[in-house]
Amino acid sequence: MARMSPDETVTDKLSSVAGITKISVIVPKNPFAPPNLQGKSQCLCALDVIDLMRWWPGEPHSPHRKADKVRAIQRSLDWKRVAEIAAYLLQQEITDAQNRINKYFKKIYQPKENEPGRQWPPRISSVIGYQRSSFPTFSNVLLHVTGAKIDSNPNEPKAANLVFNEKDKNLNFTVIDGQHRINGAYFAVNIRREMDPAASWEIPAEVFLDLDPPGSAPRIQAQIFIDVNFYQKKVDRSLVADLFPTARIPLEGERKDDDLFRIERAQDIGRRLMLETGPLVGMIQIPGIRYGVKDVITLATLNSAIRDVLPELDAQGIHSLDGQTEFLAQCLTAWLEASGRFESKQGACGTELTPENVAYQGRILVSVLALVPAMIWRLKKASVPHLVSDSALDVLIKWLRNVTKRAGLIEDGMFIGKKKFKARGYYGSGGIGRFRNTLWAAVEGTHRITAVTKSERIAKIAEKNRALIMSELHTQPTDATK
Repeated sequence: MARMSPDETVTDKLSSVAGITKISVIVPKNPFAPPNLQGKSQCLCALDVIDLMRWWPGEPHSPHRKADKVRAIQRSLDWKRVAEIAAYLLQQEITDAQNRINKYFKKIYQPKENEPGRQWPPRISSVIGYQRSSFPTFSNVLLHVTGAKIDSNPNEPKAANLVFNEKDKNLNFTVIDGQHRINGAYFAVNIRREMDPAASWEIPAEVFLDLDPPGSAPRIQAQIFIDVNFYQKKVDRSLVADLFPTARIPLEGERKDDDLFRIERAQDIGRRLMLETGPLVGMIQIPGIRYGVKDVITLATLNSAIRDVLPELDAQGIHSLDGQTEFLAQCLTAWLEASGRFESKQGACGTELTPENVAYQGRILVSVLALVPAMIWRLKKASVPHLVSDSALDVLIKWLRNVTKRAGLIEDGMFIGKKKFKARGYYGSGGIGRFRNTLWAAVEGTHRITAVTKSERIAKIAEKNRALIMSELHTQPTDATK
């Protein structure tokens, strides 16, 4: 960090004079703090991650999370997560990750390797991938410091300096929340310095002073950690899934073999199915804001299922966004018609579906979308000229009715209700896999699946049918009409 000049205003820069470190900070007022914490000091600042790793003991480092292996409020480090954060910040794959971790963290962590529960070096994969981002950063970390003080600025009440002596034996930095981010940032900066020796990064931090007396149990720090990580519930994935297409940076060219392309394409298709196209418009759930209809698939779950079938759509000549969206909408319509459980939009957009109707549930629709290769195979076998058409829809409805009948899932012309669906073992652990195998076992042949057919036999028939269909599908011409 650069040294502060006498006329500098509030900036997050560091100045060291005669062993005394001063960091300019902002002192916020918090009217929501409980009475017992109103008198405690806190401040907002930016700290150079290299300096912070020098001030903070950074313990413990073992990935085994047992109570007797954790000191103060620091939790055990998951080194894979540390490396993934570094790769995210760098926006590049990290190679030789284990040796690099040993290189940059050895001086910090190896001296304590013989303490109970510790090990060094940690074992992680040699190559660490990353999540792409248009602006790689992270939220502020929470720190607790003893042996420091806040010197206020009389000319600006909200501006001050955090002052401490690095060599003071009473100085102690503790991480309440963010130890993985700090270690990840430290790792990323050191890797960046391999190419740019001057690289540095100041991470945003909220600093609490003297919450718990020195040497005592970190009770207040622990409560803050629980409040931040447990009571402040992480948002549902579906709540942000709808925002990805809006936030995305436009990229030129199609990258059909690129995993990021498939993620983004799935998000685009899911959004269209939620808002514009097909039988689920207005029904797909975003739980965080209570959008959609109860017991209907969530947007995040739908996007994941779409992503899985995109390679097959591409392989069969269905490349465009419009074509893929319309084909999947047709598949969903065919399923709901075949199930006999298709509820009108007007009725469905009320408060809930018919109580026994499970045809719209996530586990059902994910399994149905997994049948997309079989649906394309059936349409080609029927010589349907256009894969998205009224005639294609009719073929799929009739075929899916036969599939569900052979699978023993139809009673009185309707898909079995919630109680019987549960009794068949399609809920709980392994339920989705059993249901998916049941459908695949019924897509071809004369096999009839009953409630007493053993799971092992169903799985064998399903695998045989998958292999047959994929073999035939990839020997046929791929002249699909978009």
